[in-house]
Amino acid sequence: MFILSSVSLFAFNGQNDWSTIAVYDNKIPDNIIINEKYAGGHPKVLDYVFVRSRVANLRDLPSTKGKIVSKYYYNTKLIALEKIYDYGNIWYHVRDAKGTEGYISGNLVRKRIFRFQKALDKIDELQNFIKTQEALGREIASTNSYVPNPNNQNFKRQKDKYGTSLDQSIIGKAVDTNEEIYIPDRSILAIIEKGKTTSKVKVASIKEELIISNSSISTNPKVKDNFTKVVAIDVANQNMIVFEKNNGRWEVISYVYSKTGIESQLGFETPKGFYIAPMAKYVMPYNGEGGDKQGYARYAIRFSGGGYLHGTPINYDEEINKEFFMKQKETTLGTFTGTRKCIRTTEEHAKFLFDWMIKTPNKKQNEQRAQDNVMFVIFN
Repeated sequence: MFILSSVSLFAFNGQNDWSTIAVYDNKIPDNIIINEKYAGGHPKVLDYVFVRSRVANLRDLPSTKGKIVSKYYYNTKLIALEKIYDYGNIWYHVRDAKGTEGYISGNLVRKRIFRFQKALDKIDELQNFIKTQEALGREIASTNSYVPNPNNQNFKRQKDKYGTSLDQSIIGKAVDTNEEIYIPDRSILAIIEKGKTTSKVKVASIKEELIISNSSISTNPKVKDNFTKVVAIDVANQNMIVFEKNNGRWEVISYVYSKTGIESQLGFETPKGFYIAPMAKYVMPYNGEGGDKQGYARYAIRFSGGGYLHGTPINYDEEINKEFFMKQKETTLGTFTGTRKCIRTTEEHAKFLFDWMIKTPNKKQNEQRAQDNVMFVIFN
């Protein structure tokens, strides 16, 4: 939450001037309805910067000439109060957990914010897509291209013009240009015209009309126009906001820091778009580079391909001091990307979402099917 400020100049010691270009209020917009159902609470800091260098100095002025009043280490989160411009340099006026205020160089930190309204706008976009397509008499479905790959072998790393990876995606041919567009698993779409082996479709997150194989279209789970549960993931800011519709209004039932995927030897960026979650697992094991069993994460909800929303992962060799390693990893939520494709949250919050999605679990098996549509809205 920030307010653009008119340029206001300040002078210190008669030497330099600087200008305030944004003011942050650290508040949720008044039009956002909060009905928090997650007992674990929410972040106390909504507008913040985190330290992206080994150490960062807090100064009493927005200048390297300012006196150092404190030091912070990598990943420390600080409340953002103002954004300052000084002779080509960006500084942030911040406050730490103890109430100490000062200025920190923009080169040493990264800004983050909870974008509640942007998340709502994306939900509206999905709702409007479904309603518009249904009004045209078109069936709503999703893609299904998931193939288990626990040993992380033979990844399809080529990308389309939108930067979407082919791995765990299907190939669509643009109707007008015949160019290939990659559609991630479980993307929501409308069937424009169905043929014997292929269909013309409109994917909610892609502007082109596409031709895809009928074998890649799924109606399980069936996409409903009256869905009431959405997990909104802000990749740019590394946080998530969970919504539930009540009496025709979207309410925020939890909001937390999170972590998404990065391109790496074992993984991919988390794909942006609109997805329907087909299933969940109590425990999601994962393997290392050589296919050896490496660790596990609990309360995993699959949203696209091998991408799951899950609790803090633990390697088997970390179990001897599990709580320590979990806390260490959880300090990185809300900072940089760093998963293999998945969306990471705390184990407590993952369990809350798992129970919210799976109302009548079969406790004799690991995999569970949702009784309600749970949509994932993932955006930059």
